Amino acid sequence: MKTIKKTFGIVACVGILAASATSVLGQSDTETLAYLAGTPGATLTVDDKTFSGFYYLPSDLVSFDPNTITVTATESGGIDYLTWSGNMSLVSGGVATADLLLHYIVTSTGGPIDMIDQAYTGNAENGWLSVDETAALGAFGGIIVGSSHLTGIIPSNPPSYANDNLNIVPPETVLYVTKDLGFGVSSLDGGFITISQVGQSFHQEVPEPSAMLLGSLGSGLLLFLRSRRQARRD
Repeated sequence: MKTIKKTFGIVACVGILAASATSVLGQSDTETLAYLAGTPGATLTVDDKTFSGFYYLPSDLVSFDPNTITVTATESGGIDYLTWSGNMSLVSGGVATADLLLHYIVTSTGGPIDMIDQAYTGNAENGWLSVDETAALGAFGGIIVGSSHLTGIIPSNPPSYANDNLNIVPPETVLYVTKDLGFGVSSLDGGFITISQVGQSFHQEVPEPSAMLLGSLGSGLLLFLRSRRQARRD
């Protein structure tokens, strides 16, 4: 009877831990960009990701207010997202350019990140967007483990996902990410480009199903043997 009670107690504890881990999925964490960039130690946390080190530097944008731009970390369908939402725009009566630099640090406790996807929601008339994005180790501008260059993007709603993967080689658990967004109006008659959302999604190495099964079986067997040894001592 002691063995049955002890084994049941172990299983119950494991079940409670699993339920607790599952309960945080699907939630989100959000703050204004002004708060995140201006408050030392400010972070966003969701699932197994923590986002920190936020920084921004706009240049010649007609509309950009960090107090009205929200940054949100979200988990959906097993994938973690980071989005900047708000009005980021260039409007001009002729040919013009502008720039927006965004920094953040992503830390993963659930395994190394091997790819970051990106997407841009908005509208444009005679306008375009170019993006240079890098992921580095140790510091912004450190050892580059991933980079991408997108040019002439016409933002759309829903956004396009063509050739916008930032592959991380080798996969890493802590990345310093820099996004350099170039806004442009290409017509002498003027035009505009408005971004309402900048999105990132994070993808990780997934263990082989056979390895996960063996790990689960091994852990269960170890718990069972420990409970039997303890029962014999009692």
